[in-house]
Amino acid sequence: MRLLLFIVLVTLFAVGVVGFYHVRKPLPSGIEFRGPDRVLNSKDIQFFADVTASTKDDQPWVQQEIFEEVFRRIQQADGFVVADFFLVNEFAGGVPDGVEGPSLSQQLIDALISARKKHPEMPIILITDPLNTLYGGLEQPLFAQLESNGIEVVLTDLRKLRDSNQIFSPVWRTFFQWWGDPQGEMLKNPIGDGRIGLSAFLELLNFKANHRKTLITGNLSGELFGLVTSGNPHSASAMHSNVALGFTGPLAADLLQSEAAVYEFSTGQEFPRLIQEFLDRDYESASGNDATLSAVVLTEMAIKRELIDRFDRLERGDRADLAIFYFSDMELQDALEKAIERGARIRLLMDPNKDAFGREKNGIPNRQVAASLIKKGVEVRWYRTAGEQFHTKMAFFDYGEAVDSLILGSANWTRRNLDNLNLETSVSVTGPARDPLFVDVKNYFTFIWTNGAGDWPAETPNGVVSSVPYDEFKDESGFRKILYWIMERTGASTF
Repeated sequence: MRLLLFIVLVTLFAVGVVGFYHVRKPLPSGIEFRGPDRVLNSKDIQFFADVTASTKDDQPWVQQEIFEEVFRRIQQADGFVVADFFLVNEFAGGVPDGVEGPSLSQQLIDALISARKKHPEMPIILITDPLNTLYGGLEQPLFAQLESNGIEVVLTDLRKLRDSNQIFSPVWRTFFQWWGDPQGEMLKNPIGDGRIGLSAFLELLNFKANHRKTLITGNLSGELFGLVTSGNPHSASAMHSNVALGFTGPLAADLLQSEAAVYEFSTGQEFPRLIQEFLDRDYESASGNDATLSAVVLTEMAIKRELIDRFDRLERGDRADLAIFYFSDMELQDALEKAIERGARIRLLMDPNKDAFGREKNGIPNRQVAASLIKKGVEVRWYRTAGEQFHTKMAFFDYGEAVDSLILGSANWTRRNLDNLNLETSVSVTGPARDPLFVDVKNYFTFIWTNGAGDWPAETPNGVVSSVPYDEFKDESGFRKILYWIMERTGASTF
């Protein structure tokens, strides 16, 4: 009996030590990146949006811009292409109903292969998450197409990142991480076709990811282009609503620098020489009377620090318009509530967390957060989804007539996405309220908040329905509120 107790205590101690270390261990070099503040001209940066809504007679209305720009930039590149996208697969469905042509994932693969054929010596790299292979449990035919054409596919080494699931990951690290064949046939693929080994399924339960969504292209002329988005080139996500910023110049060089870190800790090597040459150049910010915008690339927890700083600057008469897929982070909730107390106006538009690739969700965490925030004076509306998701992650801050600020990218407002657990990328831009970038963003938000009012986009049918009042998905269940709190605190969740 004493021996058994001793074994149990030693085991618990070992699991505790492993868990403590992997929650707090040093991050790989270059993670939690905040680039230099870059000065931009208005022409150097552009806002893009994908919107799926419906008309009042329940017909779908779709406006898509993001991946048209992604594919166009890939085709224009003659120096290099580096893409980092979380989801590139055809799990959970291929081409959505009503969409003609190849799936969105296949379109990305085709664009990269076309660029390779056009420029046989040009470095082309796709960095992505091992979820696309079910952690080695399945062969990914899309990646096989790339590799057969000499395009490098890098699966991010997630084990070098900190663990977010504080209940399961210590046990997995201690007993299971080296165990089993991921390509076994024991279990059905939980997110698609085929079968996987038990070890692949267990790794899935760590709930961690390279969640970035970026593109950087270079031309031999020296021009760099960067794009940061909330959207994935993922077949089953093709109809999601998303946003993006595309930009040229030194800000794109900073984005490339942030991706160099992921490439290096996942492969043990630097970028190929032709890409490294772009990083080794000196890039100067724009100058002149038109250089009025300040922008910075942010990754991981640097995103959260920027958001809190922006909320802390809100005073009476200022406004924040927030468009969010997942909102559960408690520090951000606190910063938002304090801004309300100082007299700021907050409008929050969220996904109702009811749709997930053909499965019905229970509304956690957004409905629980909304129930709390609306009592504090936050105005809340829900995006009206119909099977797809409102996948946007964007905050727009209006500090009166002089200055506006915008933060958008891949990061959901959750502990996992903002506390140095996932890999994330966003961009923060500040400048005069009259700048065309901010005018576009304000028109976009007005459009989705008011169901079609405003000047975005240029051609809009009358009667578009994109959002509904708070009461439509109101949920004040005490049980689900407790469940949300536990899931957020422990990381034992998918958000």
